[in-house]
Amino acid sequence: MVQSRISYLREELNKYAYNYYVLDNPIISDFEYDKMFAELKELEEKHPEFVTPDSPTQRVGGISSGFEEVKHKYRLYSLDNTYNYDELRKWYERVEKDCGKNIELVCELKIDGLAIALTYKDGYFTKGATRGNGIVGEEITQNLKTIKAIPLKLFEKADVEVRGEIYMPISSFEKLNSESEKPFANPRNAAAGSLRQLDSTITAKRDLSMFTYTAIVEKAETIPHTHWDSLQYIKKLGFKTNPNIRLVKDIEGAIDFCKEWEQKRFTLDYATDGVVIKVNSFACQNELGFTSRAPKWATAFKFPPEEISTKLLRIELGVGKTGAVTPVAILEPVQLAGSTVSRASLHNFDEIKRLDVRIGDRVLIKKAAEIIPKVVKVSDTPEHDSLPIYEPPKLCPECDSPLEEREGEVSLYCSNENCPAVIRAKLEYWVSKDAMDIDFIGPSVIAQLYNLNMVKSPVDFYKLKEEDFLKLDLVKEKSASNMYNSIQASLKRPLNRFLTALSIRHVGKETADIITSEFPTLDSLISADFESLAKIDGVGEKIAKNVYDFFRKPENISMINEFKSFGFTFDTGSTQKRSNELEGKTFVLTGTLESMTRDEAGEKIKSMGGKTSSSVSKKTSYVVAGANPGSKLDKAQNLGVIILSEDEFLKIIGEK
Repeated sequence: MVQSRISYLREELNKYAYNYYVLDNPIISDFEYDKMFAELKELEEKHPEFVTPDSPTQRVGGISSGFEEVKHKYRLYSLDNTYNYDELRKWYERVEKDCGKNIELVCELKIDGLAIALTYKDGYFTKGATRGNGIVGEEITQNLKTIKAIPLKLFEKADVEVRGEIYMPISSFEKLNSESEKPFANPRNAAAGSLRQLDSTITAKRDLSMFTYTAIVEKAETIPHTHWDSLQYIKKLGFKTNPNIRLVKDIEGAIDFCKEWEQKRFTLDYATDGVVIKVNSFACQNELGFTSRAPKWATAFKFPPEEISTKLLRIELGVGKTGAVTPVAILEPVQLAGSTVSRASLHNFDEIKRLDVRIGDRVLIKKAAEIIPKVVKVSDTPEHDSLPIYEPPKLCPECDSPLEEREGEVSLYCSNENCPAVIRAKLEYWVSKDAMDIDFIGPSVIAQLYNLNMVKSPVDFYKLKEEDFLKLDLVKEKSASNMYNSIQASLKRPLNRFLTALSIRHVGKETADIITSEFPTLDSLISADFESLAKIDGVGEKIAKNVYDFFRKPENISMINEFKSFGFTFDTGSTQKRSNELEGKTFVLTGTLESMTRDEAGEKIKSMGGKTSSSVSKKTSYVVAGANPGSKLDKAQNLGVIILSEDEFLKIIGEK
């Protein structure tokens, strides 16, 4: 009787979850679901011999010691991008050349999420992994089990590997950020961060979902022969697919689909930055094949960045960790690329002068890389000439100290080294992800700690006790414990992170990596002479002087000795070398890579004996150019530096 009741509850709950999370059509109330779930959980705790892998109770999660690398059985390829309709037509002409005329295409919205691969044996979910570099990913099965749009058991006993995109709904992203001390930049980052939690109970709370877009069928009752049929088959198995797909007769039908969704996409509750267009026939797909990185039978059409006009209400001034004063445009709120924008970058006062931006102007704004809003031009209106010309400030907006110019710099700087805004900015940088990576302590917490005279320098973080955090507004015991433990965990950060966190002028993450690869201990770095620092490729005299001068100041040495007394280890944290094939080679990475992040690419270069740099010079060996490269590509072309595509870079590091 108990076993049959458990089986009944399990099947009913899975059916209800499918209706709710896949079909978006709930058939019972949350109260009824929770009541049945509680009964099932109680019965399984009393009779663990009847627990099965597809039980809803297996979605709860637990603690993992880490993520293991797993080699994909079938490679996950990238997609080539097209940016205009002429490029789309040329791609289709190449398809027709190999497959004949009037080739059917399937159009799907390109979800801005995290690609994953799910393996099912006899209809049961057995393994899930991130895309990684397409060949090797990380196994995150336990975390994926918490996502209710992923079925633990299929509707038929199939052996199949499905590919999908994990995403966070925009509404969930906004709710998460409103509750977070350190908000995520966008829904994609939030989804990626949520999936890589060692504690999968955190993943379970993050309201992630998934759209499935393809399947490799090994054993099934029916095997589809077209991509369109494959999508219908995936739905039949119990997966969630995007409803906004279309089978079209030719490329003009695909272009119509792209035009339709260029603006319509902003009505959706998930982020999409383009349309994926695939040849429908599997036979034709096989005939077309692949390049070294992407299928020839598919392409991604990327929507152009949206630009929109709004009114400039005022210009706010911010002070950063270097003392640089940065102007920010405060705007009449406007919808841009799916979010409400009320602030935009103006870069510096030279840019304001160049654009002739005046308070009260109508300005055109767009999102750089669809993330950061910036002012790109002033709208031509009759009112413009009657508005007063903007005059740069003469005093610091925080401490009223005189602002000064620095040779070769476009910014204005606060002349007060002890400016409160500069100190707070340095503290915020200290806890940031690229520096000491201290979770749970964001700008609002730092502002309170500073105002209460509890933290005036990074050293003060390590003097705090758990009970000190309880003096802050809205901080309870659990949050206080998280903050304290996160600070203590940072004592084990490697030397390159510590050097980054010190906020030495022009020493960011990449430069710190280069310097610590030459001086792997703190003592060797402190005692390094100017000439030794200056001759490091990618450093140069200006940065060398900043580093040398920093370690010559008694107050800085005193601070470092205090850090040592707290138990800092200052391990090198250097990448494990696997070869010396790139010895003597310096790489600069620019743009977005499809197969890995730039940080991951940098780690691979270092593991083969090479170096990375943040700037291009005549000494640069290669510039690796991904999608949307910046000014580094132009400089490389002017200097005659060898430019590598991502394909060429992958060949060099042996990941074809």
